[in-house]
Amino acid sequence: MGWWEVKARWLLLAAGLCATAIELGVFGLADVSNALTYAGRLNGVIFLAGALLEVAAAVALNILRKSDPANISAVVVLVGVLVSLLVNVVLLILQLDGWSYTHYLWVWALLLPWSLWALWELHRLKVWSRIPHAEGIAVGVIITGVLAVANFTYTQIYQPYTSKAMLTNSVEFGKATVAAGGVSVPVRLRTRNTGQVGVYVLGSLYQVSGRRASFVPTPRKPSDWFHDFGSGQRDFMRYTNVKQKGYELLAQGQFISRSGPVHVLEPGAEVLTEKIVQFPAGADFEALGATANVTYVRRDRVKIIDDFVRSGRSSWTKKYKCCSEHVAPPWVAKGVHTIRFQSRITHSNALLENTRAPYYATLWWVLTEPPGESAYGPELKALIGPEGAQKNEPTPTEVRQMKERYGLAHAPSGTVLKAMAQLLKPESEGQ
Repeated sequence: MGWWEVKARWLLLAAGLCATAIELGVFGLADVSNALTYAGRLNGVIFLAGALLEVAAAVALNILRKSDPANISAVVVLVGVLVSLLVNVVLLILQLDGWSYTHYLWVWALLLPWSLWALWELHRLKVWSRIPHAEGIAVGVIITGVLAVANFTYTQIYQPYTSKAMLTNSVEFGKATVAAGGVSVPVRLRTRNTGQVGVYVLGSLYQVSGRRASFVPTPRKPSDWFHDFGSGQRDFMRYTNVKQKGYELLAQGQFISRSGPVHVLEPGAEVLTEKIVQFPAGADFEALGATANVTYVRRDRVKIIDDFVRSGRSSWTKKYKCCSEHVAPPWVAKGVHTIRFQSRITHSNALLENTRAPYYATLWWVLTEPPGESAYGPELKALIGPEGAQKNEPTPTEVRQMKERYGLAHAPSGTVLKAMAQLLKPESEGQ
């Protein structure tokens, strides 16, 4: 073997160790300062320790190159190569699990075969003979690596999974008043974080509808109820035909204001909002219905890094146009006005962030009128995924993955229905 070939082999071994040191150092610095959980920052410290080990392995390699018989140098080099192998195997698995491409893929795709070649090269150079109990050391490093992967899985996946994120949402009507030919009804909306982790509120939506009931003089038959069920109704009235006149949307809107890009709600925190809904006193509503919904993600899974801004051509004025196709895909709303909010997110740690393509949280506010026989109309639809994922409706598996990985969920309040006579009743009579 020529002198240049021998030197090239030693240089390639050193280059791989240095590249792994840079790789682990980048992960460590990112997690120590930016990981979303304490366990993630602790993992950052471990990465930095691994980077120092790779630097030590590069120094020890230089000692071995000079034919120093020191056993400890051979041990450090072997451990450095094995750590590189384990780290890049894990990174490649994470990359394949995410089914997304990043430029960093080429780093572990090159360092993985390098580490296998380095192990063979160490064997060919008879480094093993300089290490007492070399097989035991290799097994020990592998076991340690497996335990480290298990710890990462526990702290980054299992532990956050068992820490529940939960919001409770409620809505109630206040006493209605009549003045200047109009009826004003206060609506109180309360959202409380009853879970164990903080959340980002991506969007909130309340709606109030008035129901015009049509009383019929003759009792309705079971065949009429069967038809009501097919039309979406779940309450069957003998002397009332709700479908005949149905519901009219009186108000819809957001009720949780943002403090920054999105609103942050820590465990135990509560938001109380009151809205006033008005309509003409001559309207023949016999009941009012109200619902509220909040869409949120877990703060220990993602970080919102851009302003969660409105996009598209929609607004509350009469000048709005129906959103273009890229803003409102057909699966979200077809032929219906929508407002889209979108933000870039980062993952909870550097490993996930560098093995995933840029991900976005997208929320659509669908400004639809309720159908005649149902109080439900406007709605919120959300997803988290790479650019272009918004074009296709997520499958049930993808919906479950978004909930498990990012805690993307909705907190509906249920429907509150109150008779107008009860809302207008003086307080003295209601006691």
